[in-house]
Amino acid sequence: MLYFGIGDKKEGIMSNKFRFTLIRLGIVSLLALLTLQFVNFILTPTQNPLNDSYPYILAIIGFNLLSEGNIQINRYLDKKTPWFFRIVPRVFKQVSLSLLWTAIVGIALFQAIPKDTCDPGVHFRGIILTYVFGAIFVLIFNSILFLRSFFSNWRNSLIENEKLKQEKLKSEYRVLQNQMNPHFLFNSLSVLISEIQYNPDKAQEFARKMADVYRYVLQRRDDETVSLEKELQFTEKFIFLHKIRLGEAISLDNQVEPELLKSRIPPLTLQILVENAIKHNRATEKEPLHIWLKTDAATMTLEVRNNRQEKTTTFSSGTGLNNLSDRYRLLSGKTIKITETETEFTVQIPLLD
Repeated sequence: MLYFGIGDKKEGIMSNKFRFTLIRLGIVSLLALLTLQFVNFILTPTQNPLNDSYPYILAIIGFNLLSEGNIQINRYLDKKTPWFFRIVPRVFKQVSLSLLWTAIVGIALFQAIPKDTCDPGVHFRGIILTYVFGAIFVLIFNSILFLRSFFSNWRNSLIENEKLKQEKLKSEYRVLQNQMNPHFLFNSLSVLISEIQYNPDKAQEFARKMADVYRYVLQRRDDETVSLEKELQFTEKFIFLHKIRLGEAISLDNQVEPELLKSRIPPLTLQILVENAIKHNRATEKEPLHIWLKTDAATMTLEVRNNRQEKTTTFSSGTGLNNLSDRYRLLSGKTIKITETETEFTVQIPLLD
């Protein structure tokens, strides 16, 4: 399921553009006049119960307030509660806010009716009928907004789904490229040869985990998300390969809460973040690189943090983090948060259901 804001869609007559706004106000005003005329015809076919044009002005104002208010409610909820992630809460919020807005407008207009030209006791039926027709108008108007917003998102989801696939393929390619580059292979094979000569048992474990790393990358290529538990298992194997080469110069502190292990994240997320820390920072026995993983159940986030001791020879294009941010946006509408200080670099990623 994918997220879409409304900022890049063509909204047609619902647009904020001046021309479309005027057209919309004209149509709604005509509906208001016809509605009030119909109510008057039912109750007093020979005369206007309020004896002047004031109720028509109020009806025009009221109907336009209802329509414009519901458009703004729809726009607000498109941003805060996207259809494809929270359908039931979205419907509940939209209906509740719409009814609340209808009540506010109705009460305000009732208070605005001049008491010298209208006796609420005498014309109570007319006021109630007008309000009922206004509520029906809101119901129909909201139904149109519902259908328009939902199907517009559904149509655009086909395009966005293709974009997600492309981003995922790019991510897989970058990960495979990083792991299969000559430098990584040379270091790994050098370590493996050394371990075979001096520590055969360790060499077997190194070879198994090296195979597990590549197998995991290939197996996850069709997955949109994986459990945090699987990602952690993979990350520990990935760190193991580096620890054999770097020894105590690198450490991983896992503070993930057990109850959040079933949460999901895009595959290879942790590998990208750990690789990013190793690539851009020095890791020696005198200046060890520490990486912390910490979850927060209240905010449903995972924090990946490392101490900063940047290499002066490393160039960063930021493509790995940008790609990860794009994948999160396409998958859930959420974004990652990057925080930098003089001593630490932190990436906070959302945990998905």
